[in-house]
Amino acid sequence: MNIPGQYIFLLFQLALINFQVFKVISRVKKENLSYLNLPALLDLSHRIRQIEKLDLNGIFVEAGCALGGSALVIAASKTKNRPFFIFDTFEGIPPPSDNDGKDIHSRYTQIIRGNAVGKNGEKYYGYRKNLFDEVISRFNNFGYPIGENQITLVKGLFQHVMKINEPVAFAHLDCDWYESVLVCLNQIEPKIVSGGVMVIDDYFKWTGCRKAVDEYFSHRKDDYKFMIKNRLHIIRK
Repeated sequence: MNIPGQYIFLLFQLALINFQVFKVISRVKKENLSYLNLPALLDLSHRIRQIEKLDLNGIFVEAGCALGGSALVIAASKTKNRPFFIFDTFEGIPPPSDNDGKDIHSRYTQIIRGNAVGKNGEKYYGYRKNLFDEVISRFNNFGYPIGENQITLVKGLFQHVMKINEPVAFAHLDCDWYESVLVCLNQIEPKIVSGGVMVIDDYFKWTGCRKAVDEYFSHRKDDYKFMIKNRLHIIRK
């Protein structure tokens, strides 16, 4: 029987993760808690475990939490005492700017008109009330209480609340629009340690995200390795 290469890779990745992480990823997918597909979630877990194995100094950061699916995978994959900061408005996505393309403005119009839907037709996360409390409850239900696992949820617009003043070993940027991505890069990139990784979720999806990343790294390419996996991974040399 011939097995396609992509499935061989997935099986290999699954074999490398421990059972607890596998359970978290499986449940995240089953409960539609993330827009990331299985390979992307596996990539996140693999990156986290690589960083922990190397014992890199620094905090973990996620910008853009939504329902908390990817954050749960990160929490399950990291060591318990590694500080993990999760930034989000927990009230829906802010408007795009003139630096974003028609694709983004069309998507935002759909959202504000109430026409957006979540995974498999469920209620779009931006329309949910008390999303902040919902995410905290979800961490508890998955067995990763935020207080016991060095996890901090920071509520507000990135430009108002994101102040990174310590080394960063890993960052997951899932913030869609140009301005949001640029704010995060300005805060996070100068603090990325050697060997540290930034995963850019929307680089291949939204024009604004791609524009922000391309502009920001146009004069920094020599300091980083750019790896295309399921998402764009940027590794500091």
